[in-house]
Amino acid sequence: MNKLTYILILIISLSCVNNKKNLQEAVSQSIKKTEPVKKEKQETVYESIGKIKPIEEGINPASTTQKIKLTGIEKEIGDVALSFHRWYIKNTNEINSEISTDFEVTEGENNSCVIDYEPYFKELRKLGTISNSFMDNEKERTKLCAETISGLKWSEYGEGNPENCDDYLYWTNSQDVTDGVDVVGIHKENDNWTVFLSLFMKDEKGQKYFGSDRLKVIVIKENQIYLIEKIKWIMK
Repeated sequence: MNKLTYILILIISLSCVNNKKNLQEAVSQSIKKTEPVKKEKQETVYESIGKIKPIEEGINPASTTQKIKLTGIEKEIGDVALSFHRWYIKNTNEINSEISTDFEVTEGENNSCVIDYEPYFKELRKLGTISNSFMDNEKERTKLCAETISGLKWSEYGEGNPENCDDYLYWTNSQDVTDGVDVVGIHKENDNWTVFLSLFMKDEKGQKYFGSDRLKVIVIKENQIYLIEKIKWIMK
């Protein structure tokens, strides 16, 4: 009798152990099924603050240097430095703009080509921020192109791009539309100011991305008026 009782107790104990084990496995499987799946962090357009990923092939990544906030005298200087490119971008973006953004070529006597800077310089003077030095520099910059065109016959002009002449918009370094320009650096050197500008494009969400090249603008003070003396490209 004692032996039979012992066997029954052993069988009951083993049954309880197995049931407990099965219950633990079931709970474990349930937890695994209901645990939320961790998703990998999705890469956005922005890799980090101030650094924008290329949106499509062929577009350069933005520099970590972007638009800076200007106050006081720096804002006044910044607005002067931006004035030429704001004007230039506005008028070169308009396909049918009648505003001269470079020298004009007109027909002269005996089928000759005549170079005329006055329509361009007249528009620059209207800005009230352009020095005579800048206009002199523009003549020097375009001298070889102007001389080449002056040697052409009027009937030949327009047949292809003349030698020594740019086939793109020099001050945006592009053949396409440019969305805008921002100040990305500014400091004073003696009595003059140096301002660095960057051109930008916008994506479909309106977010800006900048190229790697910069424009260096020298702003001087003449007769108590701040004027652009010189602009030059800094290519990277």
